[in-house]
Amino acid sequence: MNFKAIAIAAAAAAAATSAQAADLPADIAPVDYVRINDAYGAGFFVLPGTETAIKIGGRVRVEARFTDLLDDEDYSREDNNHNFRSRANLRIDTRTQSELGLIRTYMDFQYTSNSDSRGSDGVKLDKGYVQIGGFTFGLATSAFDLWTGELASNLFDRHLADDTVWQASYTHALGNGLTIAASIEDNADREQGVDIGVADLNKAGNTLPSFVAKVLLNQGWGYAGLSGAVTKVDTSVGRDSSEVGYAIAGAVGFNLDMIAPGDVINFQAAYADGAMAYVGAESDVADAVLDADGDIETNKAWSVAGGYMHNWTSELSSGVEASYLDVEAGAGDADFNQVVVAGTLEYRPVSGLLFSAGAGWKQDDVDGASKEDAGVLNFRVQRSF
Repeated sequence: MNFKAIAIAAAAAAAATSAQAADLPADIAPVDYVRINDAYGAGFFVLPGTETAIKIGGRVRVEARFTDLLDDEDYSREDNNHNFRSRANLRIDTRTQSELGLIRTYMDFQYTSNSDSRGSDGVKLDKGYVQIGGFTFGLATSAFDLWTGELASNLFDRHLADDTVWQASYTHALGNGLTIAASIEDNADREQGVDIGVADLNKAGNTLPSFVAKVLLNQGWGYAGLSGAVTKVDTSVGRDSSEVGYAIAGAVGFNLDMIAPGDVINFQAAYADGAMAYVGAESDVADAVLDADGDIETNKAWSVAGGYMHNWTSELSSGVEASYLDVEAGAGDADFNQVVVAGTLEYRPVSGLLFSAGAGWKQDDVDGASKEDAGVLNFRVQRSF
């Protein structure tokens, strides 16, 4: 091929390329890539076209629970001596900076299915709230609650206040790890009714919210906290329409990294007058009793609890927790006390994956009656993401 032929071919190629380029749009819209935002922790990214950071996570847990292990337990034929349960949580957390400060929303959707003939939770909103600066509005952990336990197993409940409630609260940081909080909370879930001498406890309805306050100190060595609540005790029968109930609690926890990284030990004590849920009493323990004159006489109770979590290795840990509840019942009802001891062995071979085995023992001691013991075993597999 001579030089003239090469020149003609090059000119033709240039003309074709120019024609194709002319067919392309003059402006190409920039790609709006997803940006990582770790200012609020791992897992947050920025929603395209906004300044809102979002994190999507959750967990799935599957467990087997075995009861009716001791002679004192009396399960009827329609009850299951063992129960299998699957529970899934979907959690969505958003953060946006604004002129009002940080605006946060949090949603925790919980889906439960279990084989227990006594029912299944089904689908519920476990938590759902909006935070604006130091204010919280919605369904969130009660401001009263301090230590709620460490064990990763479904065993007998220790006598700890651990409830999610509707609330309007404010938390203020004073500096150096010290915060104070005040909260107005719906008492519907924590109202345990009045014993009027019939099968079911009497509840007059949710007529007034609870008022809660807390002071909490977080330091490198651990934490210390004090909380209190004032409630209203109602009944729809009797001469008195209501009484005032209250509760106080104190807790302290210590980081024991000198024994093993991540080791913690916790202690908590609580006292309640007409507010049994705040000391971790079971839901069938009434807040008060209606006496023969039709007056409301509040029940009184105190509880103590403690627990230690030890890490044998970075993957293997074990924990033990125990609690004691003492109830002084009014209007002739029997006083009683209850002891709970629980322990677990927990294995985390990779991040977010948990295998746990737990055992629990509970003893009820009612004045004038024999002591009754109950036992439970639990095995759990859980994946968090």
